[in-house]
Amino acid sequence: MKLIGITGMPGSGKSAIINLAKENNIPVVSMGDIVRHETLKQGLILNPENVGKTAIFLRKLHGKEAIVVPCLKYIFEKYKNEKFVVIEGIRSIYEVNYLKKHVFLEIIAIHSSPKTRFERLSARNREDDSNSLDTFIERDNRELDFSIGSVISLADYVVVNEEEYDKFLENLNSLLKKIIMNVDE
Repeated sequence: MKLIGITGMPGSGKSAIINLAKENNIPVVSMGDIVRHETLKQGLILNPENVGKTAIFLRKLHGKEAIVVPCLKYIFEKYKNEKFVVIEGIRSIYEVNYLKKHVFLEIIAIHSSPKTRFERLSARNREDDSNSLDTFIERDNRELDFSIGSVISLADYVVVNEEEYDKFLENLNSLLKKIIMNVDE
């Protein structure tokens, strides 16, 4: 099995590659779903502050690999016969190192400027999205504290999402096909 890890700051465009993977019948597992699930389990509403606090709490309680361990276990249980699985939301170098100990992993980083990301998040209006600049900056800093910057800088592939959306999708689709073809050879 090969994992295709997706990373990027909030609002960078990670969902685009998730949709492409699904269109290509590649299973997708979101690390953020684990955190959102735990947030709700604690009786908290989904908002940037509560989700962020839950992520920090889980890492303090279970260590820096707290989110990736249950994700990989789930992947092995549910998708053991799959050739590829996309894992979205890798945020720390510790998660990368853990995954690389257990599976073949290639990482795609999606990059967009803070201005572009803030505009997208404000428009997207998901429960745990930032709609104020202060909250957005706070969330970015929390992500950077998790070492997402290291994950992005060490990614196998980086796709910039500042251009027309159709061109961005075309680039992502070409990259996904390239990754799949390299394994099939």
